[in-house]
Amino acid sequence: MKTTFGPYTVNIGNSLTPSEWLVNASYWRKGYVANHALTGSDAVIDAELYGSVVGTVMVKLDSISGLCADEAYSIELDEMRRRGRKIAELSRFAIMPGQPTRSVMGAMFHFVYYYAHLLNGINDLVCEVVPRHIAGQRRLLGFSPIAGPKQCERVGVEAAVLLHRTLEFS
Repeated sequence: MKTTFGPYTVNIGNSLTPSEWLVNASYWRKGYVANHALTGSDAVIDAELYGSVVGTVMVKLDSISGLCADEAYSIELDEMRRRGRKIAELSRFAIMPGQPTRSVMGAMFHFVYYYAHLLNGINDLVCEVVPRHIAGQRRLLGFSPIAGPKQCERVGVEAAVLLHRTLEFS
């Protein structure tokens, strides 16, 4: 499925390949490891500009296997589950340097909302970020920190913070 938001074509699919080079380069520059894997219900949302991927994010729906963030934050996520919340995790964020972050994220997050909330009934989004990304995630996407910082061995980050936002509007 694809649509256009401003100058961007946004695709939702189930392949890491179109944006793999962007994620690997972005993570490598920061000293992280990009070892993401897709499961059946995961979706990759890529924003393209003139045929090149300039932004990407992965949406992982909660399942019996849990979420990647359960490695460090199982207590917090289990509490949300106990309250009947349906959770999805965002990961694999990358935006090409020089691109307007607000525009690229805005285009991608229209599809995040569509896929997570409208198609799959997700109430809450979580993501693990390094502390320097908290302000941007709060300002651009409405996330708030709920736990951490804790080590995230999966990508080689010594201090990751769990962020949360609801997808329900009152």
